[in-house]
Amino acid sequence: MGCSSTKLRSSAAANFHALELKKVIQRNPELAAFAKEYPESILPAIKSGLDNLDRCLGKALYGVSIIQAAIDHYEEEEKSKQQQQQHRRSQKKKKADTKEKHAYAKTVAKLQELERAGHPFADLNVKEPQQALSKLRETMDRLRDRKKEIKAALRSAKRWRKFWDVVFTAAFIGVLVCSVALAATGAAPVAITAGTAGATAIKAVEPWANSLWDGREKALRDEKEVVKMMLDDGLSLSVHELDSIRSLVVKLWNDVETLVQKVEFVLKQEDDEAIEVGMTELKRKMEATDVKGSIKSLKDKVDACKKEIQPSESKFLKITRD
Repeated sequence: MGCSSTKLRSSAAANFHALELKKVIQRNPELAAFAKEYPESILPAIKSGLDNLDRCLGKALYGVSIIQAAIDHYEEEEKSKQQQQQHRRSQKKKKADTKEKHAYAKTVAKLQELERAGHPFADLNVKEPQQALSKLRETMDRLRDRKKEIKAALRSAKRWRKFWDVVFTAAFIGVLVCSVALAATGAAPVAITAGTAGATAIKAVEPWANSLWDGREKALRDEKEVVKMMLDDGLSLSVHELDSIRSLVVKLWNDVETLVQKVEFVLKQEDDEAIEVGMTELKRKMEATDVKGSIKSLKDKVDACKKEIQPSESKFLKITRD
């Protein structure tokens, strides 16, 4: 029973403290604006961008599988062509002016599937997520700057409070000493009473002054806690990770674009030798860049980031919303 009562009191205290922190946000226009903008504008744009990128990566993976299948067809058809050439030479049936039949029909047909599918990143929306990421980065920088400002303001408030305490104590003791001195020298009762009243008045001001200092320091500590919670808990979504994803997308885009250009080159050719040159370059690029591995690695990063967003959003809303 006692344990249950303690838990209830602890929960009530936590709820009261959370309510106080929400009031801090409401009183601060900049924090209030960010508390509204992050879940309603910034985060949805980032989530939409990640979903969009995920779909494009799926298309890119499909495109790479088509290219790999085309390469497999090419190797089979190239081998078949060589065997046929050897057979003709052994049979001495090939004439010098005889035009060979197209040897890479399956290869070309498979690459045409990629052409029909279109560029995997054609529908990638870069602008809005990038704007949201820039806004998030700027806001986090402002929050970090504000955190430093609050820390400096707290140090300043403590120094000024110590100075006030020294001045107040000196004034109180000074008036009190005067009262005692007046009494010791046989001064008029009015003077003694005035001195005593002055000391009493100064002492009466002490609680009021302390309450002002306490209020100032509490306001700064509460704001510091809100900013810290926003940065450490609510904004656990890593800007660095999102920047890393953006950099990988740029690299992957360039690699995929190179593959697409090489596919387009092959599809424009009618001569087998030109197709062989194009397919050799396509194979070399596929082996050198490991585009498939890059796509899968990036997809894993995107999935991990998407999973991280949900708890991050929940924490942020818990801090900022009723």
